[in-house]
Amino acid sequence: MHSKTPHMIRILIVEDNPEDVILYKRRLDRFQTSHEFTVDDVSTIAEAKKKASQNTYDCFVVDYNLPDGAGMDFVQYINEVNPPETPIALLMITGQGNEEIAVEAMKSGVHDYLTKNSITDGYFVGPLLNALNRSRLTSQLFYYQKELERSNKELSEFTHTASHDLKAPLRRIITYCDMLTEDAQERLVADDIAMLERMKTNAARMQNLVNDLLTFSLIRAEEEPLEIVDLSQILEDAKDELKEQIAESKAIIKVEGLPEFKVFPLRLKQLFINLISNALKYRSENTPEIVISTSKIDPHKVEISFKDNGLGIDPQFHEDIFKDFKRLHNQEAIEGTGLGLSICKRICEKHGGDIRVESEAGQGANFIVTLGLAKEN
Repeated sequence: MHSKTPHMIRILIVEDNPEDVILYKRRLDRFQTSHEFTVDDVSTIAEAKKKASQNTYDCFVVDYNLPDGAGMDFVQYINEVNPPETPIALLMITGQGNEEIAVEAMKSGVHDYLTKNSITDGYFVGPLLNALNRSRLTSQLFYYQKELERSNKELSEFTHTASHDLKAPLRRIITYCDMLTEDAQERLVADDIAMLERMKTNAARMQNLVNDLLTFSLIRAEEEPLEIVDLSQILEDAKDELKEQIAESKAIIKVEGLPEFKVFPLRLKQLFINLISNALKYRSENTPEIVISTSKIDPHKVEISFKDNGLGIDPQFHEDIFKDFKRLHNQEAIEGTGLGLSICKRICEKHGGDIRVESEAGQGANFIVTLGLAKEN
């Protein structure tokens, strides 16, 4: 039976004390049967940079204090010149360790931190191998993250193209139904006209679904810049897009002060449109009343409530209504795609916040939107 050849691990020790270098090498020599180490050593940051530019290393063992600077400077240099997907382990060594140095080291990208006393006691190769494993896992995670971003971008582009291609024939179906109804009205019986109307209705539903699917898929992928805006203006823009529905239902919309906040304006307008539209759609027999107010605000978070006097929602469905394609009414009773509130939830999450509802059946609903400090795309 052939024994497995150990993987060659190339190490550069950056240490100005020759005795410490000898100690590190002795510790590594004891494991040469299970791991094959090739070790170089230098005593300054300048020499380390030169070596690193001329050779490929799997691991750097770096002293915290060096004659020409701090070991952290070399760690920063390695992180800058090597792409994140390259697995390189960084092990920081110090003579007198403390918690502040340990935290600083780990934040700078060091995979492990050891004191020289612990190495004297034999604690060295294990942490070094663990650091190598962590560096490999980190590089794999970065690789999969980039692949996921690439895949999401391709999916977004595909969705955009597919939705565009689907919209055109749907528009034609609706147009042809209108033309046929108008041009052939004398030849059509009541059942024919009813059938054409059903075709138009279903084509329009498909249009709405395609539009919502496109919106849903683009929320996280699109690159809209963050802006500090007056939320009252975004609300006015949303109301302007819904003016026909508002007029038809004779809805009363009261606004009790909205602040300026840093948001993705187009996405937030979509959220306002969806919530107001829902309040109009799920109204009771009473004239719709919607009260929009700011219930909590600080520099990092704003909470906005959309309170209506509509049909209300049984508490058992409070979580379900934010799920994809979840509807509490059928299409014949109330039109919808089941994505409106799911889109709202995604928009809130994009802003570092969330959405919840307070409601009882028959007693209206209060949708509470929390917006945090959103991150740039």
